[in-house]
Amino acid sequence: MTVQQLIEQLEELDPQAEVLLATQPSWPFENTICDELVTLDYPNTVYIAEAGQVGYLSAEVKDELENNGSWG
Repeated sequence: MTVQQLIEQLEELDPQAEVLLATQPSWPFENTICDELVTLDYPNTVYIAEAGQVGYLSAEVKDELENNGSWG
């Protein structure tokens, strides 16, 4: 995913919605993300870091990620 693709998807959403990171498909958790990004000029990459675990990912979200191909 590129920064442009991420921006395009986020522009369609409620700007007040919380952003969480879904991790570990076989043992799914939801995590907060850090406020700051890390960027590298070479390779041209942006990193979004995990800030901490919130809890287990809901079955609904896990199923949606699996069904839409986000998680193999």
